[in-house]
Amino acid sequence: MKNERGFLDKHHSVGIRPVCPRCGHAGFIVLHDDAVVNADKALAIVACAAKDCHAAIGVLPASAVWDE
Repeated sequence: MKNERGFLDKHHSVGIRPVCPRCGHAGFIVLHDDAVVNADKALAIVACAAKDCHAAIGVLPASAVWDE
């Protein structure tokens, strides 16, 4: 099987650029779990960095983001 470029690779040479599903902004921030009261382990919340959005995109273990 020959390794060929996919549809997105042919039309977007830089690859896939993630954007916020709510507002379309391309920047993200990672927040610590300080605001999560019931979290028994350290969490990192990935959120949109748009000034008026801040939609939560995903949650990761804090150890995947910061050295703790």
